[in-house]
This record gives sequence, C-alpha cells and structure tokens, in this order.
Amino acid sequence: MRHKIFPLRITTLLLLIMIVTSSCGASALKGSVMSPPVAAADINLTDHNGKPFQLSTYQGKIALIFFGFSNCVDECPATLALIRQALETAGATSQEVVVVMVSTDPANDTAGSMKVFMERFNPSFLGLLGSPEELTKTWQDYGVVVLDGGETHSSFTYVVDKKGNLRETFSPETSSDDIAADVKVLLAEN
Repeated sequence: MRHKIFPLRITTLLLLIMIVTSSCGASALKGSVMSPPVAAADINLTDHNGKPFQLSTYQGKIALIFFGFSNCVDECPATLALIRQALETAGATSQEVVVVMVSTDPANDTAGSMKVFMERFNPSFLGLLGSPEELTKTWQDYGVVVLDGGETHSSFTYVVDKKGNLRETFSPETSSDDIAADVKVLLAEN
C-alpha cells in the first residue's frame, strides 16, 4: 500500500509545482520580456513642437520608444504604422500611451521634418530631437547602434510600463495584434 501512495503523492506534488510556477512565473507579454524589469533610462530631449521631453514625467503612462529618422522610407514608417494600428486595436489613447521616435539623424532631422513625419501616423506621436551628444547618450542608454549617418539603426520598439520600468522590446516582426495585447495587459496593471 505504501508503494502506491508514494508515487501518487509525488505526482500530485509535481502537478502542484507545475501549476504554481506556470501561473506565477509565466509572462502574459508577447514581446522579448525583461525579467526582471529594469528602470528605464530617462530621456531628456526636445520634442518636434519645441517642448522639453523628459521620459520620467510620463510615469503613469505606457511609453513606446522607437529610434529612427524622418526621411526613412522603409523600417521607420512600417513600425510607426504598426504601432498606430496596435493602439487603435487596443483602444488606447494618448492619455494612456506616449509614442516617441528618437532621432538617429541629428544632421538632417529638424522639428519641421519630424512633425510632418510623425503626424502622418498620429498627431500625438512625438519626434524627439537633440544635439549629437544628447542623442548619443540616449542611444547608448538603450543599447542602440547608429551607423551610416543614422540610416542604419536598431529597429526595436522599447516598452516602458506605467512605473517607468523597461518591460519588453518588440522586434520589427512583432504583429500589431501582439503589441495591442501587450498594451492592454500593461494598461491593466496598477
């Protein structure tokens, strides 16, 4: 009798461990998750409207941060269109989510070119500008490599939660539905 109970207890214990670890440890997020989350580096630049932008003042909102340039015809417009579609699917507003594109081309991006470019996707999306030194610091803080005068750059979207933590990144291959699902998850968090 004792030999039959022992395997049953082990099986039950293993099932309980699997249930507990899967419900506690599994992330509902679909991007490349930062585990554990880390405090996002603050960004101190100027938006395309000429206003100072400081990421830390947006705590309480989700921030989607992309690096690109206003004359881009490939990856940058595709990514911003994908983000726009995801936010529409999620029903997220600019009161809940801030979308920024940090310039990778300080020599050619201007407030005017960034404004026109960003407003093609959503008037609330912000293009961020700065001196080469300010931008280089921001690129380094996020591990972004910029080459060829800004035309070659990292293509990830960085996701900062309402508490100011870097939670995940999205690759260019991430679907708008996955981004929308993650925005909903993060908006529901306290």
